[in-house]
Amino acid sequence: MMRNFNLTLVLARLSSAEANALAEKSMLSSFQIITCSFIVEFCRSRRAKSLLASVALASCALVSVPSSAADASAWRLDQSLDLPEGLSLSGAFRSRFENARNSVRSGTPNDQVLTFRTRIDARYKENGRVWQFEVMDARQQYADADGILGTGDVNALDIQQASVKLALGSEATTLKLGRFTSDYGSRRLVARPIYRNTFNAFDGLEFTHIAPNGNQVAVLATQPVQRLPTDKASVLDNDFEWDKSSNNRRFYGVFTTQPAPLAGKTGGYFDRLRTEAYYFSLRGKSDTILDSSINTLGLRAEVRAQPGQFDFEVEGILQRGDNTRITADGSVSRGDHRAEYAFFELGYSFAVPSRLRVLFEIDYGSGNDLETPQRQERFNQLFGVTAFAYGPTGFYGVFNASNIITPGLRASFNPIAGLNLMASYRHFWLADRRDSLGRTKESDPSGLTDSYMGQHLDLRARWDVSPLSIRIEVGAVIYKPKGFQERNSVFTYGGAELTF
Repeated sequence: MMRNFNLTLVLARLSSAEANALAEKSMLSSFQIITCSFIVEFCRSRRAKSLLASVALASCALVSVPSSAADASAWRLDQSLDLPEGLSLSGAFRSRFENARNSVRSGTPNDQVLTFRTRIDARYKENGRVWQFEVMDARQQYADADGILGTGDVNALDIQQASVKLALGSEATTLKLGRFTSDYGSRRLVARPIYRNTFNAFDGLEFTHIAPNGNQVAVLATQPVQRLPTDKASVLDNDFEWDKSSNNRRFYGVFTTQPAPLAGKTGGYFDRLRTEAYYFSLRGKSDTILDSSINTLGLRAEVRAQPGQFDFEVEGILQRGDNTRITADGSVSRGDHRAEYAFFELGYSFAVPSRLRVLFEIDYGSGNDLETPQRQERFNQLFGVTAFAYGPTGFYGVFNASNIITPGLRASFNPIAGLNLMASYRHFWLADRRDSLGRTKESDPSGLTDSYMGQHLDLRARWDVSPLSIRIEVGAVIYKPKGFQERNSVFTYGGAELTF
């Protein structure tokens, strides 16, 4: 395996040369030069004690911004390169420090990690075609060998997107071929992660059509890409291995969106109603699984937030499927998959400059009933994300949408321009007390443990520094568990991302 090639370091050195050349031509402000230098030096000194070093350097850059820069537009890599017509180049660099204490997940209860993520996205548009090539380098430092570090944190230098999108008659109808990432609907089932350090990618095709009335349909036929390597030692060492997909695992889907099905028909609130209907099918086989299928059918409706008005979201999902496997004694075992998920949210946005919004939300995801071992009833989130619902993933990530009942309250507001504060408070119950809790692998097959699993408070501050294209984010989750652990679990994180 390759260990020495580091895209982050290469990019930093290229950025250093670029910054010096442009500075000589007086094409960059003092802020831009300092920012480029910050990326260079931070990437070269990857043994920094913590992310506080990057935050401190970013702060130095901020105080160096001349008054004229405050009115300037955000700097982009394209602005400093003489690119051919139709070609664009962008990217981002992110570093984040996470610290977990008294974690309820398997592995060491106390762990920490410093993650780095660099991505470069190149696009070329010509004659109705869009060629896209995106590479990403996601690495870590300081994680413990007996912790929960995995491919959600590390994916050293690999291709995330390599595709061509063809316009079929018009830009309203397109066909994408190759490797790509996608977001669908609420992002609970298919998403390109934002908080998590690595992405979900697919090899295959994606057909989309937008009708004149705005209705949309998308069709997927893909093979999910497996992030490699997967063994703990290689992940800890940031080892390189090409990601790959396999015909043994396939993912299909049809997703329809109706942005305003009642527009002009109700003369009021429900004119803003948006609806979605979809079907996904995940199929696979392996040495021990002869055939496996999870068919997912869902409906979602929402009225999006507007100042001075109530908003809501409701989503219901059914999963049905089959599972035929070879048991340890060589016999064939046949089972089925029957799971459900439901979500409801009611919010209100105040008509104030801070854009204060408060909401009530509740989730239900089914869990396994041990009385029917041949039936899998644990809800499967496929390729979705959970950070926006149950708190950060990474080294927290206690909960997902499996075997859960969780009501909660959430509030967010912007005290000043560019700064968003959010607080989320939730209680958690097991849908089936004998099945495991979220991602913890903790369970009580006897069912004697109470179904109540405690409460958590999720706090986050996010500052979009304009016009610097820097996002600084810090947060904490305080989890007071019940059942499997009585000690309070505390998770904190802080990071910064530069988009260029």
